[in-house]
Formats: sequence, structure tokens, C-alpha cells
Amino acid sequence: MNGIIMRIRMRICLRALEDIWYDNNDTVAGEAALGFSDTKAKLKVLKSLEAAGCVALSCHDNSNRPYAIRPGGKSSLYALERSELWLNRIISFIAGILTTVAADYIIWLLQSMPSK
Repeated sequence: MNGIIMRIRMRICLRALEDIWYDNNDTVAGEAALGFSDTKAKLKVLKSLEAAGCVALSCHDNSNRPYAIRPGGKSSLYALERSELWLNRIISFIAGILTTVAADYIIWLLQSMPSK
């Protein structure tokens, strides 16, 4: 369950960053960048996004909090991959239910046919 919550937080953070990057020429710096890391949970999300290649963090001398956040190489692909994964899961779930119902109906139909 923690993985799902983390993915949701990562997506929310990435959306917010993408909006700011669009307005500020692909850089979040200063107080805005510190606002994205003012709690341990937010910092953990940023570090996870950095590990996934979605953001590039610039930190001061061995500081843990970034002073600049830039887009990474995979920031645009992350949302696409995650939405495609969930779409595949939903389609597979529905297909599994339909297959079960259809199989029961076919078995019932074959059993109700008169035998010669």
C-alpha cells in the first residue's frame, strides 16, 4: 500500500513541478524549490523522482534540500508509462470478468443441448 501512496505523491509533485517549469523556463529555484522539500515526506518524493530520472536536483554544499529543481530526461515519459500501466490493469480485470461469465454461459449452453 505504501508503494501506491508514494506513486500518487510522486505524480502530484511532478504535475506541480511541470506547471511551474512551464512558467519559469524549466527551473524551480530559491524559495519555490525549498517549498517542495520543507518536510521529510516531500523530500523523499523528490529523491524518488530523481532516482526515476524525472527531476534533476541541485543542492548546496552537502545539503539535503535542493536549491534548484530541473526536469530530468524521463519526466514526460513517467506519466505516460504509469497511465498506460493502470489502463492495462483495468482492461485485464474487465477481460477476466467477461471471460469468466462467458465460460459459465458456454458450459451451461453445452450442458443444456440434447445429446444423441
